[in-house]
Amino acid sequence: MFDESFDVFFEESEFAVQATVDGQNMSVIFDAAYALGDVGSYGMSSVAPMVTLPTAKVPADPIGKPVVVNGKSYLVTVHQPDGTGVSTLTLEAAT
Repeated sequence: MFDESFDVFFEESEFAVQATVDGQNMSVIFDAAYALGDVGSYGMSSVAPMVTLPTAKVPADPIGKPVVVNGKSYLVTVHQPDGTGVSTLTLEAAT
């Protein structure tokens, strides 16, 4: 059994930022990686915003729940627990 503490990663003095996930304030690691792909002779780009947080803090049935990070509003589209007590929530911009 994996028994490590990831608390240091979720400190704002390290990697984390404050976010609101389904109305609850918490520290998360936010990433909005830019991706560029080839589509024939054209290029296509995308941004894939996501937050990483302790699985214990993920709301029940998180798909569609609101997330606010850095003043921007998102909705959860995918929940990926990694089996070590950490989850990634993939986000899309809220309209």
